[in-house]
Amino acid sequence: VLDATLKWTPPGDTAHRQLKLQGEYLQRRERGRLAFDTEGLDLAGDFRSAQSGWYLQGVYQLRPRWRIGARYDSLDSGSPAIGLVDLGLLAARDFPALLPATPQRFTAMLDWSPSEFSRLRAQYAWDKARGAERDDQLLLQYLYSIGAHGAHRF
Repeated sequence: VLDATLKWTPPGDTAHRQLKLQGEYLQRRERGRLAFDTEGLDLAGDFRSAQSGWYLQGVYQLRPRWRIGARYDSLDSGSPAIGLVDLGLLAARDFPALLPATPQRFTAMLDWSPSEFSRLRAQYAWDKARGAERDDQLLLQYLYSIGAHGAHRF
């Protein structure tokens, strides 16, 4: 895992404008045995997989209570090595959840905080997680906090 965060504010003006950039890259490797049992067959074989993903996002405070932001995230599911497929005992289509995929999503948001205890957010996401199908999502969200809490530092 590799991650980074960058925060910026004009000198002496943290209440009016600020920018926060964040990014992260992650990688996962698996190695083991895969058991497959259908119709009384008890099959098992080696399994190896490597996956990686990343995101980059930025949020900019335009005015004291207004923020805009954007985010892009992507995943590479990799091409797993399935011993049962390599030996010809099963086909790759018998493992639909393990088929290679590269889902990606772009998100944009605008939010307004009428007070430090509430926020109203409008968010749009362009999501391509299901192969060639695209999913457009619009989210309207109201967040609020109840109860005492300590002060926050920038």
